[in-house]
Amino acid sequence: MGVAADDEDDEVGAITITGTWRTTPGPDALWSVVNDLTTWSQWWPAISDAQALGGHGDDLGGARLTFDTRPPLRPLVVTLTVLEREAPHRLVVAVTDGPLSGDGTVTISDDPAGSATHYGIRIRVRSLLFKPIEPILSSATRSKGKARLARAGDDLARLAGGELVDHEA
Repeated sequence: MGVAADDEDDEVGAITITGTWRTTPGPDALWSVVNDLTTWSQWWPAISDAQALGGHGDDLGGARLTFDTRPPLRPLVVTLTVLEREAPHRLVVAVTDGPLSGDGTVTISDDPAGSATHYGIRIRVRSLLFKPIEPILSSATRSKGKARLARAGDDLARLAGGELVDHEA
């Protein structure tokens, strides 16, 4: 688990982020927050706004996410599309529009403390035109990026009615 830069020749600024949040809320409570993409701006620190695109709840097909980035890149907006949903344990999404591409999987399982939420995210810059975004992606590998991930788990747990027990990144 952790954060790593990917060194593939055909991708610019690729990064993979993996980890686990152990929290006191059970899987159903966490699922209700994770599954509602419009809540992501409330618990994922880099996301400043999330707008639903078609449907809601289990029928929500995607969201337009705005990331809080430094000028001159502000705002960074991408479209997130739900590829797979297995309530209340697995959500698979892909970035399908915007300067980034990528995918992510969130898996929620029972844990002695309540539940364990495993996340795996892979993000890539679409082309050399977006090369200025690379420093933002690589900042996730620094201690501030890891602290933001821990904060995301804490905020997620609080939205689900509990608290963060542990974060492994």
